[in-house]
Amino acid sequence: MWSIIIVFAATTLAAVQANGNATTTTTTGGGGGVSVETRLEYARDALAREMTTESKVDDDDDENDIDLLREQIERDVHPFKGKVTREMTRKAGTKYAEKNHRGFAFAWTGGELYLFSRRPSKAFNGHHERLIYAYLCDLCEVFGKTKKTALDQHDFVDEAAEEDVLPPIEMALSTFDYNPPDEERLPVLCFCRDKEFPEETGCILHPGFGFRNNKIDETVYARREEFDRDFPWSKKDEKLVGRFSMYPRLGRHADVRARKNFVEWAENRTAFEDGFMDVKMYSKISLREHMEHKYVLHLDGQGHSFQFEEKLGLNSVVVSEKKLFQTYFSQFLKPNVHYLEFWEEDTKPEDVLDVLRYARTHDEEMQRIAKNGQTFVHKYLTKKARLRYYRELFRRYAKEAMTYKVTEKPDDAIRVCCPGRPCEEEDIHVQRYATQHF
Repeated sequence: MWSIIIVFAATTLAAVQANGNATTTTTTGGGGGVSVETRLEYARDALAREMTTESKVDDDDDENDIDLLREQIERDVHPFKGKVTREMTRKAGTKYAEKNHRGFAFAWTGGELYLFSRRPSKAFNGHHERLIYAYLCDLCEVFGKTKKTALDQHDFVDEAAEEDVLPPIEMALSTFDYNPPDEERLPVLCFCRDKEFPEETGCILHPGFGFRNNKIDETVYARREEFDRDFPWSKKDEKLVGRFSMYPRLGRHADVRARKNFVEWAENRTAFEDGFMDVKMYSKISLREHMEHKYVLHLDGQGHSFQFEEKLGLNSVVVSEKKLFQTYFSQFLKPNVHYLEFWEEDTKPEDVLDVLRYARTHDEEMQRIAKNGQTFVHKYLTKKARLRYYRELFRRYAKEAMTYKVTEKPDDAIRVCCPGRPCEEEDIHVQRYATQHF
């Protein structure tokens, strides 16, 4: 597999080099906003990484192990190694937290978490205020979950951690579903990016808010034995089921890949497929009702939808449109191994019928795929694994990417008072907000 990828990377490099004298930005195929020089640099970096990296999925390893995902951390940190200055961090904070209402900038220093961007508010951030607080809850756990506190709380201890306390760090974080091209490629945490042109932003992938907002750990991952017992494969029917809200698609494929287009096509399918597809908009059903069926449909929203991580844990086969957005784990998920994929071409949603016809005649294979997907999420996407991922990412970023040291809180920074700590009135009260809203 990696030989194919290396050839692709080399081909990409050669193609870009062939146009290396160009000085205008590239816009062909909707890729706009990023110069040829930027693409050339990224292609060189990608080729170098591919030639020195091996990837292997082994579902027999211990659960909650992020060894495989360390490869993604290396890929994301590599373009910034020895390059991130304080000025870049400040510019990223201004871009994503001040000029835009969908982000914030934070610092971890002196054993405290700070915001050095605008205080979150409904008036400025809209519904993204809730997302920002969800991330603050996550960061409180990431930075506060030292070995000592974990032992004191009889909780998970990361024995693989090189250090007990994370080093000082400053970063910006975007809560937006789809980050538009950024010629400067300023470093920013985001939960997904364009799979076709990942170099268009400075996006550094991370787990994202959906795990907490959707309560995936509590409602899905922690109930694995219950779900397997109550919904054995032999009792599931062969119907493909899906329920969706009307989120528009953003980016290059917005016009043809919107959920609305697929649902309208599904509702007008031919008589042959009647009874095998149950796809509707706005007609909600429970997770337990989803698990009555062998096949669960996934369609992304504006960007990547966290329903994907949720559905993979149901022990039904996830039938997903071809992924347009990359997440921190997606390169290690394989179509026909962990899930089924369709809609290879934008104009052909009917590809799903061929996938379903094959599935119904290969039942044992489908049962394995359902179990593989469920095994993957319990190994790599649980809260324990996500905390490990964050901590490893922040260590690597602070050590390898940042060219400066954070020795004191940034000017005008606001202290984030994490749960379990005494708060001052001017602090950002994470626990109080979480109690009221989560």
